[in-house]
Amino acid sequence: MKSLFLAMFLMLCSGCNNNQQQSKTVIKKEKKEKIISPYFGFLNQQKDSLIALPMDQVMESPENYNYVIVENQISPLEFVQNKLDSKGNNGRQTAQNFANSEGSLFKIKDNITSGDFGMLVNQAFIDQYKIEPFTKIQRETSPEIKEKLEKRYKRRISKSTAVASLEDHSEFNLTVFENQQDSALAVFSYVKNDQLIDLDFPAVYDDISTWRVDDGGQFDIEAFQLLSVLRSAEGINLISIFLGAEGYELNFYQPKNDKFSSAAQAYGYSSPL
Repeated sequence: MKSLFLAMFLMLCSGCNNNQQQSKTVIKKEKKEKIISPYFGFLNQQKDSLIALPMDQVMESPENYNYVIVENQISPLEFVQNKLDSKGNNGRQTAQNFANSEGSLFKIKDNITSGDFGMLVNQAFIDQYKIEPFTKIQRETSPEIKEKLEKRYKRRISKSTAVASLEDHSEFNLTVFENQQDSALAVFSYVKNDQLIDLDFPAVYDDISTWRVDDGGQFDIEAFQLLSVLRSAEGINLISIFLGAEGYELNFYQPKNDKFSSAAQAYGYSSPL
């Protein structure tokens, strides 16, 4: 009889321990931070503060954004306040008008050596995305890559330039195709061996404004700039800026099969006074 009671007692204790372990597991899962949607902002001239740009999704909890990616640098970030604009605000979302601009204000904790724009993220994002150093270059795209692009898009290339390279010898190319009637097309491509991931810029040709306001119908390779390259489990991701006569467009692009897709986008007004 004593043996029976002892066995029942041990089983009961074992059940309690299992329940405690399950509870701990649930608590751990609940505490795991999730990636929140990235946000963009522009820096002041001292590069020690940042104001978030208006985006389609509202920044509900700015205190959750505790890191900023500025080009090839990552810095801890601290939310300060939701700042109101001043009477001197000219509406430009630039470093020169920073003191007069409105928006969520953040303090950048580390020293930033270069860059005018940043992407705000949280710790979970930093854990999964790593900075990939790249070198800016400018040379004609190789004949092999040109052939691949012409075959994929079934149209002739007008101009193609390699604009950046990574340490593993993969590269980014910017290609402008010949117009087909009023159909204009520019493509930004990541190339590594046989892998080709494209970001398409289709447009209706106009001799005044095709891709950007007042671009004269030309795709300026200086206007589209690669700011950061990030590597994740999904592959190569990129942060870019597309400059125009009246403003700029910031994007965070992720790979989806053989295309890049925007996961976050913001616009800023910067028309010269």
